[in-house]
Amino acid sequence: MPSPSQPSLFDDEPPKGAGVVEVLARHKPADKAEAAFHRLASRLEQKRESLRAWQAYTVRFNQRLANELSPLQREYRLARRQLAFLLDEAHETNALRGKQQKAKLRRLIIALAQDLLQEEADAELEALHDKHSEVSHAENLDEDLAFSQAMVEDLLGIRLGEEHGAKNLDELFDRAERELHAKAERAKRKRAARREARGNPRAAAAQAKREQAAKEVSQTVRDIYRKLASALHPDRETDSALRSRKTEQMQRVNQAYEAGDLLTLLNLQLEIEQIDAAHVSALPRERLAHYTQVLREQLAELEAEIEAIVVPFRMAAQLPPFAIVTPEQVDRRLSEDIARLRLDIEQARADLTGLRDPARLRQFLKDYQSEPGWDEERVELAALAEMLGSRKPPRRAKRRK
Repeated sequence: MPSPSQPSLFDDEPPKGAGVVEVLARHKPADKAEAAFHRLASRLEQKRESLRAWQAYTVRFNQRLANELSPLQREYRLARRQLAFLLDEAHETNALRGKQQKAKLRRLIIALAQDLLQEEADAELEALHDKHSEVSHAENLDEDLAFSQAMVEDLLGIRLGEEHGAKNLDELFDRAERELHAKAERAKRKRAARREARGNPRAAAAQAKREQAAKEVSQTVRDIYRKLASALHPDRETDSALRSRKTEQMQRVNQAYEAGDLLTLLNLQLEIEQIDAAHVSALPRERLAHYTQVLREQLAELEAEIEAIVVPFRMAAQLPPFAIVTPEQVDRRLSEDIARLRLDIEQARADLTGLRDPARLRQFLKDYQSEPGWDEERVELAALAEMLGSRKPPRRAKRRK
């Protein structure tokens, strides 16, 4: 029960089964320490709801990728691949008039092949690309890799050397990430060695204080676990129904303890009436500080877990780092992408049929004109994207040497 100087958590009794966060919401904190605990408990519960929402949506997202988007992407890729070879056939025939039209067509074939090869390897497309380009696809990849390596090394301040072993950009970035972590670890060890060599008593005292705090925090969770285990041990229960209930509760206790989940342990204590509404108010301030530290650490871990889930969605949407994004936003954007892709496929099929007509192909190439001041290859790629009904131009072609 609370001491006379400390009020109860709330005036009225909470509803049966209320959790710690709901209990705290009904009470004005007695001091700053209790207010900090209230805020952390509430934020932790909100983040847990957010994590559950993202975990549930990730399942839905993967299902939509597999069942809706991926089949359409394969269909669209097939249409573009067929168009590349259709353009190659036209290049080899007498359907075109003059070197200028053939040169335009070659550049379009190269751009389309590069775009498709960027998505996945394809030996036939690579041969098609190399047939029309003076710079082979393999040379392009080596050039991209070298450029990316130089950029990564400059940005991150690391050196990968010539023997990094990466064969593509993904492997290069993985190698860079490992080297960055290794560099940070080396710097950390050097700093520790310098501190040890100096024999800094202040640093040693600070480290000892951190270790003691960690030990006390761990002991706080362990004490609650022991109280729950003592009350819920199913072997001590003779009634079969109660034994079954305690077995289920004890499983939840074990899971929460293994995760260091203080809030769930407190909820379980409330559930079995091991603590009451006045428990937090009645806690010694030192013990409440330990509770607060546990929640602070759990909140940081939870936020990191959520961020790890959200980052790929944010990058796919081309949003800035730490921009707020919700599962609803991601799902809405996915629906829009699927709708656009269906239109792209419809347009690509129409073009595959129409451009088999040499007259239409000649007219397309005749109508195309570079505008003054524009980069010629960029305009050609934009024209091809428009012809295919694409909303995003293909990757820019390499300049011919």
